[in-house]
Amino acid sequence: MSKSAHRFHEIDLLRGIACASVLLFHFLSRAPQAGWMSHVDYPQLESVMRYGYLGVHLFFVISGFVILMSAQGATPRQFFASRVARLFPAFWVAVCLTAGTAWWLGESRFAVSLPHFLVNLSMLPHWFNIPFVDGAYWSLAVELHFYAYIWIVLRLQQMRRIEWLMLAWLLVALVDLIRPAWPLELWLDAKWAPLFVAGGVFYLIRTQGLTPRRVLLLLASYGLALASALRESGGEASLANPWIVTAIITVIYLIFTAIAFDRWRLPASRLTFWAGALTYPVYVIHQFFGIMLYQQLRAHIDNTPLVLAMVIALVLALAAAIHVWVEKPFGPRLRRWVEGKSAATAASVKASRA
Repeated sequence: MSKSAHRFHEIDLLRGIACASVLLFHFLSRAPQAGWMSHVDYPQLESVMRYGYLGVHLFFVISGFVILMSAQGATPRQFFASRVARLFPAFWVAVCLTAGTAWWLGESRFAVSLPHFLVNLSMLPHWFNIPFVDGAYWSLAVELHFYAYIWIVLRLQQMRRIEWLMLAWLLVALVDLIRPAWPLELWLDAKWAPLFVAGGVFYLIRTQGLTPRRVLLLLASYGLALASALRESGGEASLANPWIVTAIITVIYLIFTAIAFDRWRLPASRLTFWAGALTYPVYVIHQFFGIMLYQQLRAHIDNTPLVLAMVIALVLALAAAIHVWVEKPFGPRLRRWVEGKSAATAASVKASRA
């Protein structure tokens, strides 16, 4: 079977939708309310885009699906190499771009010290109580934890028990929901576990079929994910309608149910290709860099919609450049380097014999 046959183009489209929702949430809701973007005052748009933060929830379900797929048949080192190559080249460029722009413009709101910048390159500054170069990077740290868990499962050769491990993770999430505990949320991603589990179970259903245990895991993950999202939306500062939050979480699960049972399949297209290709570079550069870019342009152009359109277009163009000139050439090289010459040689010999 060809490599392209294994690609879920509908997942690429969902990546693009999730990224767009987060971007619009930041530009039309969070940043204006925080006082980071001036003259952005569109109450009707804000009342819709305030729910864009739920794009992160969609990202985590996607990650559970895709990472479990990536782990199938991979050695721990191969899996580690694939994740490093996927995450870090674009991320390092984004960290340099965002921090460098803040330093150049003298933006005290977004500037970090040089030591903090260097720690940020690890993607794990929260381990040391150091602020992220961009606030959006918190979700990447959560993702990195998830990858580490899967690596440990591979290292201990426990993939055959993945469903029981998922159940244990949901129990941790339940404990955290009843009595929130920062260590559980920091080290075990307890708050987000139901979403990752859901993605993984959807993948197992798609590839191995439906079982009673998988039904129970899905129902438990849905209940916990919904309860956590509703608790988050019920905060004093939140303006989110719990019924809308419930509807969005439910729709995410329904869409993945359609994918799991092969009821929704998209052919390859330019739309799905670019949605998949640009999602990550857009995500890592759009927020603080985009806000600083907006403020610079808005100081010279007295037209907020035009400036917003220009910022989004420039972010997309820069993301495309990062994909073409950074991710494509350096990702494979970094992967080969992390895997090691012997691993790469073995892989090429295996491929030639297939």
